[in-house]
Amino acid sequence: MKNIYILSLLLLTFSLKAQETWTLQQCMDYAETHNSQLQKIKNNELLFNQIVLQAKGAMLPSINASASQNYNFGRSIDPFTNVYVNQQVRSNNFNVNGSLVLFNGFLLQNTLKQSKDDVAAAQQDIEQYRLDMSISIVQAYVSILMNEEIIENSKRQALTTKEVYDRMNSLKESGVVTKSSALDVYAQWKTEEATVIQSKNNLDLSYLNLGLLLQLADPMAIRIAKPTDLLDKNKMAYSNPDEAMKNVIDQIPQLKSLEYKKESTTHAYYASKGRYYPRITLNGSLGTIYSTSGKVVTGQQFTGTKVIGVTQTGNDNVLTNTYATTLSDKAYGMQLKDNYSKFIGATLSIPILNGLQVRTTVHRNHIAMTQADLDYTIAKVSLQRTIYTAFYQASGSQSKLSALNESYSATQESFRNAEKRLDGGIITSVEFNQIKNTLSQSQSNLVQAKYDFIFKNAILDIYSGQPVNIQ
Repeated sequence: MKNIYILSLLLLTFSLKAQETWTLQQCMDYAETHNSQLQKIKNNELLFNQIVLQAKGAMLPSINASASQNYNFGRSIDPFTNVYVNQQVRSNNFNVNGSLVLFNGFLLQNTLKQSKDDVAAAQQDIEQYRLDMSISIVQAYVSILMNEEIIENSKRQALTTKEVYDRMNSLKESGVVTKSSALDVYAQWKTEEATVIQSKNNLDLSYLNLGLLLQLADPMAIRIAKPTDLLDKNKMAYSNPDEAMKNVIDQIPQLKSLEYKKESTTHAYYASKGRYYPRITLNGSLGTIYSTSGKVVTGQQFTGTKVIGVTQTGNDNVLTNTYATTLSDKAYGMQLKDNYSKFIGATLSIPILNGLQVRTTVHRNHIAMTQADLDYTIAKVSLQRTIYTAFYQASGSQSKLSALNESYSATQESFRNAEKRLDGGIITSVEFNQIKNTLSQSQSNLVQAKYDFIFKNAILDIYSGQPVNIQ
């Protein structure tokens, strides 16, 4: 039993520690480093950065080195003397060659500009995902706040009904109220307790939604900090939709991304047109060779004379001395030095016919450029619709909130009067329950309207790049 008690304490301590209290900003910060989709989009930026580096490298000279070890057997060309020999020859070849594009219709320059625009667009895509993620987190956060307040209200409603039932139960003994009336109020009390249970379930689902958004290992191991000044958040962020749109249009990452993508397609178009122009390339190479057939004369020895002809009279022979030449293998380093060669040249390549590949590529890129412009226009119109809708929804929620505040105050007063009349036996329990249900519905509507306004007003703050003031 002692061990079970200690284990229970440890589990309770772990549970309390696991359910940390998070502010909205902490939720945002955690999602920044743990959201898988955001990390994936960030990797896109890294890929585009590598493409930029590749585009820069394409402007540098291309230099390559090679070395070979060769064995020739039987009749083959001696790489040293370039004549046929019938012997085994081992040779080495060393070569360094390079090339530099001098002109290619500004294809490389436009490709570099295109890749830089792609990086800038990828950065804005990251910001856009952050914006969308922020809206989702704020919505989940506000939903939790709303459900927590609904629970508290439901508990108070159930407690109030219980107190009424307790009074009626005592009055039932004196005959002031009937047993049926007391049972009606009892049924109302139990119905409101069921509402509390349902509200708790809704709250658990809200926490589950937030935990899944944050991709927590245990989605339910989180509790949020309750803001202390929510009642003061009843003012609109903007006075009119044009003011909101003016602030948003320069802040929204989606439009910035599409602007960069427009520039990217433009540079891609001009890069493809560069393939119509001649290409001028500067080429050069350095090389040398070694062969085991390479020999060097080390000396000569007189071996006699031989007849090489006769005189004009034909009476005497013409003689010449003969020598035996002494050869030795030519040293490795000497061969490399003596066989060293250099080359430099320029190549002009003029495109004439290549299966219409350049032409079709240019036309495709021109269409893509037009499509990018249309995408920007469509997104701008869609954004305007979103902002205007968000503004009028927030404005409508504000007006609705004001009206429901007055309605709730009136129903509260009506309920207090109903309690007194029920105690005096002036109204029936059925009438009391109707007034009580009206109060509960009015309170529920008020809570939903309040948080609906807070969320829709927060959307305008998020779109305009302002910090969400729910702390």
